[in-house]
Amino acid sequence: MAAIQITNVEKCYKSLKALDGISLTIEQGEFFGLLGPNGAGKTTLISIIAGLIRADAGSVSIHGYDVVSDYREARKRLGVVPQELVFDPFFSVRETLRMQSGYFGLKKNDAWIDEVMHHLDLTNKADVNMRSLSGGMKRRVLV
Repeated sequence: MAAIQITNVEKCYKSLKALDGISLTIEQGEFFGLLGPNGAGKTTLISIIAGLIRADAGSVSIHGYDVVSDYREARKRLGVVPQELVFDPFFSVRETLRMQSGYFGLKKNDAWIDEVMHHLDLTNKADVNMRSLSGGMKRRVLV
């Protein structure tokens, strides 16, 4: 099963066709770069994958879960780090992870947050304010 399956996705904004029948499969464990000039539809495609906007046609699934009809399950399996880092600079790493997990429908679960911090090598930064982290560490937290 593909990690991300995109099939014939289309999106229009008034008279502008931002995406025209995009199909793509990203397998588990693959690294994938989405490159293109300004206005090529990269942000639109990412927004559709993340379930932030709906495609006009086509479908997207994350580990087999449709981002529209099964959005809760799809979002649990997806992490997006935006171009602009958005976080509360006064929250600690732990508080940020706790807040972000709520966006994906996950209940408060400190054991899970500890496990995530361990996997991201952030355990020693659990109580550090986000504003004091390096750019790379901030991105790790936001994954």
